[in-house]
Amino acid sequence: MEPFSSKIEIGLRDELDAYSMRYGITITDLLDEALRERLRRN
Repeated sequence: MEPFSSKIEIGLRDELDAYSMRYGITITDLLDEALRERLRRN
């Protein structure tokens, strides 16, 4: 199975990498937080 991260477009992946490095969080934690926030909106 192809990793989820390889399905994210390159530009977005670069932004995710920069954001996670800037704030000292893992991409997994960042995606977890974003998904939870999106689900709360519905």
